[in-house]
Amino acid sequence: MPAGTLLRRGARRRCPVCGQGKLFRNWVRMVPECPRCGFVFDRLPGHWLGSWFLNICVVQLVVVLILAIGVAATWPEPPMWIIGGATAVSAVLVPLLFFPISRTLWCAIDLAMRPLDYDDGVAPGFMLSEDQERLETERSALREDEE
Repeated sequence: MPAGTLLRRGARRRCPVCGQGKLFRNWVRMVPECPRCGFVFDRLPGHWLGSWFLNICVVQLVVVLILAIGVAATWPEPPMWIIGGATAVSAVLVPLLFFPISRTLWCAIDLAMRPLDYDDGVAPGFMLSEDQERLETERSALREDEE
């Protein structure tokens, strides 16, 4: 499956494997696995560190953009209290608003970097054929090396 498809699904808060929505019990509590295909979102210990990093990067980008645009638009006398307040509010709100998107988007990024394996628990109908072929090639190469 193309990385663009995975990322589009992740950006829309959907399962990157099958496109299933409704992955959150509430805004911040994600189900442990996809109800449709069985994809386990927390693939390895520390998996969610990537989503936190992604969230932090987006917040920093928003804060810097607000600061830069605010100063550039009001130069030579920028109202720093207003600009500072806007950056502070965005530093609090953006991580909360972006949190669920960062989770599903990180799952998509992780899946693009580490394709599905048979141990991931995804129903066979949702196995990605391209990934399955690559996995079989890698496993046959390992078998040849062992012989």
